[in-house]
Amino acid sequence: MLQPLAAPRRVFFAVASRLFEMLPFGVGRSEGRDRDRYRRAALTIACNVMSSGLAFIILIASVSWTLPYLGQQRFGVWMTISSLAVTLSMLDFGIGNALLNLVAAARAGDDPRRMRELITHGVWLLGAVGAIAAVCLYASLHVVDLRVVLGKQANVSADETLAAVTIFLVLTCLNIPLGGVKRVCHGLQRGWEQHIVSSIGYLLSLPLLYWCCQRHASIPWLLCITYGIQVCMSACLVVRLRLQGLLLVRPGAMRGSMWRDSKKILSMGSLFFVLQVGVMCASGFDALIVAKLLGVAEVAKLAVAQRLFQFLTVGISMLTVPLWGLYADAKARDDRNFLSMTLKLSMLGTGAIAMVTSGLIFAASPWLLSKWVGNHLTVPVTLLCAVAVLSIVDAFGNAFAIFLNGVGELKSQLAAVVVNCTIALSLKFWLVHAFHDVAWVVWSAVIASIVADYFVYLSLFRKRIFSHLRAPIDTETGCARAHDRSESAASS
Repeated sequence: MLQPLAAPRRVFFAVASRLFEMLPFGVGRSEGRDRDRYRRAALTIACNVMSSGLAFIILIASVSWTLPYLGQQRFGVWMTISSLAVTLSMLDFGIGNALLNLVAAARAGDDPRRMRELITHGVWLLGAVGAIAAVCLYASLHVVDLRVVLGKQANVSADETLAAVTIFLVLTCLNIPLGGVKRVCHGLQRGWEQHIVSSIGYLLSLPLLYWCCQRHASIPWLLCITYGIQVCMSACLVVRLRLQGLLLVRPGAMRGSMWRDSKKILSMGSLFFVLQVGVMCASGFDALIVAKLLGVAEVAKLAVAQRLFQFLTVGISMLTVPLWGLYADAKARDDRNFLSMTLKLSMLGTGAIAMVTSGLIFAASPWLLSKWVGNHLTVPVTLLCAVAVLSIVDAFGNAFAIFLNGVGELKSQLAAVVVNCTIALSLKFWLVHAFHDVAWVVWSAVIASIVADYFVYLSLFRKRIFSHLRAPIDTETGCARAHDRSESAASS
């Protein structure tokens, strides 16, 4: 399905090769591998720019076109439900992230059979998890009072809300195995395929969104043409892996290794899952906290402020997420020179971009908001300032977290997340309730992130983390050397 894109991809690689030849990446035989990693990352970033640009257009249009006819109450309900997509992404129990690292290690070992086993077992495992999650969420939907979750002052039709939540949960469960397939693409260092598919989905969503808004469509329809189309388009990646022989429909021939692989995936995935739970507790429940304490109308202000700076957060993700597979590949090959150099470039680049871009967005926010939402919504300056600062803090944290994920350094992250979650939740409930200001939910996250990251990483786990970057010492010469097992095997 994606074969027609092979020619443009070859052209991109040829041009990128010329550009990267001018840069001093690697030494000896590792030079070609370093350049190939950066070429793959550059292609993923280029496709991510395209898909994220379309996503940003959808984001702006969804606010400008829907807020006038939905009103703050119904718009706040839609944003509250949509915000749960990130929160419920942890329902894969970290299996997708574990699959990324394991597939990258198998690729580094040049073992197609092992890659096929891991991908097949991982996707089937995620399918089972999605089915179990569907049953549990369906049961909870008939137990939980949605008005309690969204705030009792929400003046929204109960039938519309129930239908929207039901559709959202169905799509979320379908996205569990499909999200794992996306992580596999990054483990194979082919993340661009995911972004090409997403771009096609956004191109389909935009005219449908305009058509629905012209007819004042309800919240369930808005969810279907935004989140729903993206979930359905991800099925193209399943077809792609199946045609390449990397995903088996009936893994009967590999039943002997299925239990072993499942245990390995679940073991690593459980650590990622705890990290996801911590991150969600620290930041994923902001909309629910605000809806409960201040009302869903304040959620609309928070959503618009966050989406105003989402251009920055999406841009940082475009630069850092493609590096995850590269870090995992370099870790599997024990290529510490690449790890050290890439981490430095990532931290310095994302930090500089975040500070400049955040300042520009904050300075231009009055004009941007007037053009975007007009007089339908007023966003406080204190909230905009808080989101601007949080965007900078998150940029540094995101770049460093991608490195830690790639090298499999999870225990230090667990400690940092526990500290962050404890501080963030305590401050959010206390400060928002005390000052009745939505900005404090963001300032609480800023304080918690700074304290947790600097205290845990720089004080408790400094030596452990930097051990991944230091070249091992050659016992014969007494000099630091970069060791690459695969290169030694190739030379022999």
